[in-house]
Amino acid sequence: MENKFDIQLQLFDRIRDQLPEHISMVDEVSDILEISNDSAYRRIRGEKHISLHEVQKLALVFNLSVDDLTGSKFDTVSFKTNLLDGNNYSFTEWLSHVLEFTLEAGKPDPSEVIFILNELNIFHIVQFPEVCAFKLFFWQKSNLDFADFKEVRFSIDELDENILRLSKEITDNFLKLNTIEFTTEECLNSILKQILYYSEAGYFNTRNDALNICGKLHELLNHQQKQAEMGFKFLCGYPPVGKEGNFRLYHNDIILADNTIIVKSGESGTTFLTSNAINLMHTYNRAFFDYNYRWGQNLLKKSIPISGTAEKERNRFFLILRDQIDMVADRI
Repeated sequence: MENKFDIQLQLFDRIRDQLPEHISMVDEVSDILEISNDSAYRRIRGEKHISLHEVQKLALVFNLSVDDLTGSKFDTVSFKTNLLDGNNYSFTEWLSHVLEFTLEAGKPDPSEVIFILNELNIFHIVQFPEVCAFKLFFWQKSNLDFADFKEVRFSIDELDENILRLSKEITDNFLKLNTIEFTTEECLNSILKQILYYSEAGYFNTRNDALNICGKLHELLNHQQKQAEMGFKFLCGYPPVGKEGNFRLYHNDIILADNTIIVKSGESGTTFLTSNAINLMHTYNRAFFDYNYRWGQNLLKKSIPISGTAEKERNRFFLILRDQIDMVADRI
């Protein structure tokens, strides 16, 4: 029989996950609900029912979806998202939320993050400022059609200091995560088409800017191949030191999925999807997470490992990707 306090305990588990370690959950709950610490303790432990009004107050403060706590069905799934636009939610803010993702995904340790992607992983892209700058520029100019970018051309020399700082922080945290990544031979299609289109449309400041992006993509692949060989992630340009076994890379060309990120953290799970190729949406819905987690585990059985000892498959895979870059560079 399901515990009648299950929803209540889930609510406080979600709140606990959000709070920094130095903040007392009891103090926070008692302040928000305007009750004593003892009464807060009893609600947190499930010894006393929490009222619907109290659930509403806590959900509003901690930005939680009550739908995710009320059952296991996923015929209706609530997602949280911030939609990028030119005025209210910038890419600097977007990267700040990506940073929060890396911080939350690592709690508790060990956690597991599964990337099922049809393009380059943004967490690898941010380690290469020129590639990251180009992607952000493309999304703002062409994908989201920001007004400020209509008459602007991309220059590889114009790198935003805030984006550089956030990218470094994201990388530092991402390197610590235990990740399983699925990739395909089509993972470069999107960015290579964008580079070629911008080159032919005159949206690069100079032809060398386009060629430099191609060169940086080669560096990105070289680093990813080395990480796959070592079996762990480490900072590009530094000696390969990292957490053994925290990078597992698989090749799958049978199933071309939408971009999905599955985070298993302790007993809780979060599923991330994208809209408009860039807007991140996430849900804590347990049934939806379980469904996607099972899908990820099934995908493992149908994929070829290219990290660790799989030298032949790894070399073949990355050689195909390098040839794709060279073909675009030759056309430019």
